[in-house]
Amino acid sequence: MESLSKAGQEMSLAALKQHDPYITSIADVTGQVALYSFSPKTNEWEKTDIEGTLFVYRRSASPYHGFTIVNRLNMHNLVEPVNKDLEFQLHEPFLLYRNASCEYKF
Repeated sequence: MESLSKAGQEMSLAALKQHDPYITSIADVTGQVALYSFSPKTNEWEKTDIEGTLFVYRRSASPYHGFTIVNRLNMHNLVEPVNKDLEFQLHEPFLLYRNASCEYKF
């Protein structure tokens, strides 16, 4: 993943805190990801309308970690709390994850 300058990290943290005041720090960031969703109907991965910068962060309240994709395509960001229902698999160059409702990769 990429590193932000101290000023860039402070600006990003301030922007994230506007959506979630419990965010305390950014653990990691990558500049460009695209979110895909698995369709059981077609048995294929389909690109969603979410792509942009991925932030992994720490929170001062439960859940204590989460990640978000700040969407460049529209105003709908992906916000995902990290909890016991989240599963990850690394299949380079993709990171797949499944939450309680569906499967995604980026």
